[in-house]
Amino acid sequence: MTWLNPAAFAFLAAIPVILLLHSLRYRRRDVQVSTLFLWEQVMREAHGSLGLRRLIQNLPLILQILLALLLTLALANPALTKSVKRSKDIVLVLDASASMQTQTPQGTRFELAKQHALDVVQALPSGRQMAIIAAGRQPQVVTFYTDEKALLRQSISQMQVTDAPGNMREAILLALSFTQGRLTQEVVVIGDGAYRQLADLELPRSQMRHIRVAGGEDNVGIVRLAFRKVIQTEPRYEVLIAVKNFSPEPREVPLQLTLRRRRLLEQQLKLEPGEETVIVTEIAGRLRGAAHAEILVEDALELDNHAYGVIAAQTQTWVLLVGQSNFFLEQLLTSIPGVQVNVAPDVSEDALPQLLEANHLMIFNGVRPPPLQRGRYLLINTVPHDPRVQADGVVQQPAVIDWERQHPLLQFVELSEVQIEESLALQPLASVQSLIDGDGFSLMSVIDEPSLRVVTLGFDLMRSDLPLRVAFPVLINNLLRWLHPEGEGAVAGQVQAGTPYPLFFETSVSEVSVQDPQGSEQTYEVQSNPWLFSDARQVGVYIFRYGESKRYLTVNLLDAVESDIAPAEALSTFAPSGSEAERQAMGVVQTPLWPYLLLLAMVAEFGEWLIWCRDW
Repeated sequence: MTWLNPAAFAFLAAIPVILLLHSLRYRRRDVQVSTLFLWEQVMREAHGSLGLRRLIQNLPLILQILLALLLTLALANPALTKSVKRSKDIVLVLDASASMQTQTPQGTRFELAKQHALDVVQALPSGRQMAIIAAGRQPQVVTFYTDEKALLRQSISQMQVTDAPGNMREAILLALSFTQGRLTQEVVVIGDGAYRQLADLELPRSQMRHIRVAGGEDNVGIVRLAFRKVIQTEPRYEVLIAVKNFSPEPREVPLQLTLRRRRLLEQQLKLEPGEETVIVTEIAGRLRGAAHAEILVEDALELDNHAYGVIAAQTQTWVLLVGQSNFFLEQLLTSIPGVQVNVAPDVSEDALPQLLEANHLMIFNGVRPPPLQRGRYLLINTVPHDPRVQADGVVQQPAVIDWERQHPLLQFVELSEVQIEESLALQPLASVQSLIDGDGFSLMSVIDEPSLRVVTLGFDLMRSDLPLRVAFPVLINNLLRWLHPEGEGAVAGQVQAGTPYPLFFETSVSEVSVQDPQGSEQTYEVQSNPWLFSDARQVGVYIFRYGESKRYLTVNLLDAVESDIAPAEALSTFAPSGSEAERQAMGVVQTPLWPYLLLLAMVAEFGEWLIWCRDW
């Protein structure tokens, strides 16, 4: 028991005051009587009950002292204290990254993690809730707060491991946003500890618990794969393959590369612990199709023993550069494989239809083009004969205020520090999209129609530092892919598992049929160009079919961090799991007693009132 207001004991000083008041008596009067024998008889009869009489006479005093004592104790606010475990709501973060496919003697790490998750659900106190987050490439909320254990068990049982690298950092930050710093909520992370993104992340240990799934630390994986056609040697390709040993022991690793059951490469590698070997070789012949690189080893993680790439004929892109000479632009275009550049000082309206048949893209640099009705164009430091895009004078040293980062033309393009000496103040109408905004005007706009695409850049590249920045080749590459999507080369792409892939179309497309690596087909509705394919979750080769066209997409893991399945030696950001008593913060429950003391004081006061009424 504890006293929450011990200063109230000062009111006990009222008890001596009560005793002092009761000690005061009226002064007795002397009265003369004729005899005492009658009083002596009364005194003898009352002698036996003298103690009871005194008690009855002093009962008001006792009740008043008791009343003062009870009121003082009530003001001191006594409370009974009891230590209990403080139950919490739980945000469960389950690692669903590729490394969770690691085999252990008891099954995969992910299967063991799901069993731990079910145990956490089982131990969830009554009245508490749980939310579940899957930590894949992007964190995904599987179930929001609920206390229905059957629903939680079903959600965990239906969760699937991915072929993509995990992002545990973002998953934990999302989980902490659920708790909002409240001590009544706890984040429970279940994973293999093979995540390195938490080194600089300070986490509240009182709210974190880590359940580590161990087992299976022997792995060798393919961490890089790339194909490149050798310039000026038509039937030759360069191949780069990197293999790394993540095991604590040396390994002998057979490596082979096949294309349509034809073995293109076969080598025997010997790798020391932690060693990475890079193989660069040339393969001759007219090759076309999906190539499969494979290491023939038995290890704990089978996923990174395979990698895929597509070798196909290069589609040439013809570009006509009209107007002023631009060294940076010409050098960049000619250095891109599959791009052929022609140069012309000017183009007349009569010659335009014939040039459109011979070129996929026309660039007008400082020269105003003739009226444009169809085709693909880039206009630099000039405007088209189109009322939708006009120039409202010239602006000196304009600043880039903002740009459309999600547009295909400006993806991965950083423009915040670009210096421009002079630019046209473009004023596009509402039907024309501004991609780069200045202060009250546009620096870059685009007309996007089924038969006409015009990109207008308001400033001369030679009067800016854009050609000296990394953003320039990225911008030109995006431009070529967007204006001439069929010229992407090899009509195939390659992404890491879990990464969305933008698919560009030359003509209007309403739906695309996609065949996944398992052979299953699914039809998707297309509502934009480019169309973003976000279901590339499995390692292997995807095939896109639309109309008469067919494209390939190869999906790989190719992640050295994810292939390093050995957990970190110490995760300093997590508190140890400990026992149940250690994991649950101890709390104290206080039961106040002052209401009961106040009730007793009222009873004492009522008793004194009854005695007063009787004597009155």
